[in-house]
Amino acid sequence: MKRDAKSPPATRHVARRTKRGRKAYVMKSVKSGLEIRLESKDELALARLLDLDPRGQQLRAQGETYDLVRGEIHRTMPVSKAVNAQYYTVDLTDVVAGITHVYEIKPKRFCAKNHGLFDLVEAFCQRNGMRFHVLSKEDFSKTLLTNIELLHQFARQCQEMLDGWAQAVDNVENKQGHVKEVLKGLEPNSYFLMAALLKGVIKADIHSSSLLSMDFIVEPGHGDTSMLEVLRYE
Repeated sequence: MKRDAKSPPATRHVARRTKRGRKAYVMKSVKSGLEIRLESKDELALARLLDLDPRGQQLRAQGETYDLVRGEIHRTMPVSKAVNAQYYTVDLTDVVAGITHVYEIKPKRFCAKNHGLFDLVEAFCQRNGMRFHVLSKEDFSKTLLTNIELLHQFARQCQEMLDGWAQAVDNVENKQGHVKEVLKGLEPNSYFLMAALLKGVIKADIHSSSLLSMDFIVEPGHGDTSMLEVLRYE
């Protein structure tokens, strides 16, 4: 697969984890514009969620490998594995409020069988001033993940037009009510909706209301994009 030469290096090649090879999923970050290579559809779904979160600053995939026994952090893998080393390669990392957050993305059934490993990784992260999170796609509604996928795709493909469309919605006098009434006269409605949501001009319940339906209530956003802050870090 063709690689983006400007993308940060990874300590694990996601398409070469077995002798047979496997499919790699590639996502273009809306923040950096660089490729993020992922191992599964679950990782892809939650990487989009993290990439849209306005708090994140540096989303990366498979960027570091930790030796949980020796306490080392590798950004380039050693030529040979050290004796007694226990390697763990992170799925995703991001920097939020100056703190590195490490994300393990796995199905619920996998998480239930690997508490011991996750405890070791969490202790390692704490010793190094990082925070560890285990996330499963099942933790989020299908409606939310579909909305996030739609918003992420729109943000990538229409980046140069977002400000203009959002400004048109900001000029609307009444931003409270049914989405079709608020956006009346702005066509296609969906384009102006996505831009206005991404820029915080209006807000909607993206957890339970399908954006594709165009049948929900919106309210003024006043520049607040916390609607996209799906994860809680308390």
